Amino acid sequence: MLKAAFFPGQTEHGPIAVPLFTKADAAFEKTAAARLLPEVVKYIETLRPAPDAQYVLVNAMGAGEFWGSNINGDYFPEAALIHAPDSWKNNPLVDRVTAKNWPYGFPTFYRAHPYAHHRNKDASRAFGEVELATWNDAMKRVELVIRVDEDKCQKFGGTGVWDKLKQGQFPDVSMGCKVPYDTCSICLDWDTYRKAQATFVPGRHKHAGEAVLEYHRRLKAKNGHGIRGLSITRADYCEHAADKMSKILPDGRKVFVYNDYPSFFDISFVFIGADKTAKVMMKIASAHAFWSLPSVDVAEKLGYSDFLGEEKTASAEEPVTEEDLFKLAFLGKGAFAKAGEIDKDTVPSQFVAKAVPVLNKHEPEMGDETLEALATRPLGDSLATLSGLGITLRPREFQRIIIIRMGNRPLADELDRKGIVFPKSEEKHDEPLITGSMHAGLAKMLLHLLEDRSVFGPQIERRAVRVLSRAGERPEHEVKPPSSLSTDLLRKIGAAYGSYRQEHMNKVAEAQDMISSSGLRDRSLGLLAHLPADELFTPMSVAHLKQAFWSELGVPGNGEANTASVERGSPSKNTFNRNVTF
Repeated sequence: MLKAAFFPGQTEHGPIAVPLFTKADAAFEKTAAARLLPEVVKYIETLRPAPDAQYVLVNAMGAGEFWGSNINGDYFPEAALIHAPDSWKNNPLVDRVTAKNWPYGFPTFYRAHPYAHHRNKDASRAFGEVELATWNDAMKRVELVIRVDEDKCQKFGGTGVWDKLKQGQFPDVSMGCKVPYDTCSICLDWDTYRKAQATFVPGRHKHAGEAVLEYHRRLKAKNGHGIRGLSITRADYCEHAADKMSKILPDGRKVFVYNDYPSFFDISFVFIGADKTAKVMMKIASAHAFWSLPSVDVAEKLGYSDFLGEEKTASAEEPVTEEDLFKLAFLGKGAFAKAGEIDKDTVPSQFVAKAVPVLNKHEPEMGDETLEALATRPLGDSLATLSGLGITLRPREFQRIIIIRMGNRPLADELDRKGIVFPKSEEKHDEPLITGSMHAGLAKMLLHLLEDRSVFGPQIERRAVRVLSRAGERPEHEVKPPSSLSTDLLRKIGAAYGSYRQEHMNKVAEAQDMISSSGLRDRSLGLLAHLPADELFTPMSVAHLKQAFWSELGVPGNGEANTASVERGSPSKNTFNRNVTF
């Protein structure tokens, strides 16, 4: 079972994630050392801060016996967190090697990395490292020192994190972990569970959790349900974990789940005021209370699958029905709604992902005049302006802008005429693309696309209503499946598009700040700039940012017959080289 737990950057107990240095070259204030764990102080004293790195102390994962369950309904017992090898030295150089194959507990944080928005598939794209992982026995919590590198932030979508830390702000933190199962605080059969733990055999099992799984499965084969209150997946959840997570029952007991054997693999910095993943996780329900999602729901919405790092995609065999679209259009925040408004089971967890292709068919393409204007401005400003408005470029639109900027309009026209679009590319584009700021003139020109193309909550949910009202009609702007050519140029554009989509997800998170600082006096933008976070970014907004338009990439091979004519269009400008800039 994969889980993602969210921790606000600052609570009534103080900050969770604390920048250790106000300047990269500054000395740590020794007056604060008395409040820190000796291992942390020792690390700081031996550290020589680099000018291109920042260091953050994270205090978030506390033992359930002392801190209770978190806002996602997860309780991490002290024994589960403090589990460390006998050879543990509190020396990062030694402990990092020791923790490499350690099964669970706080040492596994050495295998985690800080990522942009939980993109944890490729550790080489992380923007830092866990420098120190240790247990604070006085405070009964895990403490981490995380290094954040400036160059990696710029390459892999962490510029927002870098800027926030530079300003001395306390970023929110989200941690991903994998557990073999969890157990209900209300209905767990403790006697049977303890018997199952007692079947642990060193050498045969990595830890007692594996023995419990074996016992549970054998018992399930006999009685049909196994150990009462134990869940391997969310589908196994009892009524308490499924429907009453984090609630207080009439008899005073709180509903949560125990996580006895957690292995941590992901650390992400998120921001309630700007970051879309944080908005998926928590909604402020009133001035005095909040409503939160279980961590398994959070993990699913972030794209975790049973194989770490792989993203889930909706099944093409499960079409979105008119009834489903109605639910999304009028109850788009169904997963966040109060219990009295909608039962959370009425909105399928994978629904928003399946709805995106339906909306894409009804979202108009940009006209050539608009693309021409975007191509004539600095690319960084054009892409930043689109992100500030929540508008994602389709593959064909991105391709036309890039090729026109290269000075090869005839080639752009020929590719459009033949319906040829770049294919998906596994190559990497190293240079950042969204390097500018929101341009007021471009934003005014693009305002007419806000309703039909923006991912912001009010626009995308109104769009869903319009699609519902025309259910059964042929889409007005349906995009035909494109073909593609096997050329260096199109492969390079494909690599650039993949990079753009990642940067775009991060930049959209800053939209309200961008709108506010643009100087534009537009009523619709003014309303967006002041919307509560959970209304600006709904679950469908996030799904659209992640999944929209990928099906419009070219299919390699379909256009091979036309390769020669396209290649002859302008050979000197039909490849990427060091002299070509976007």
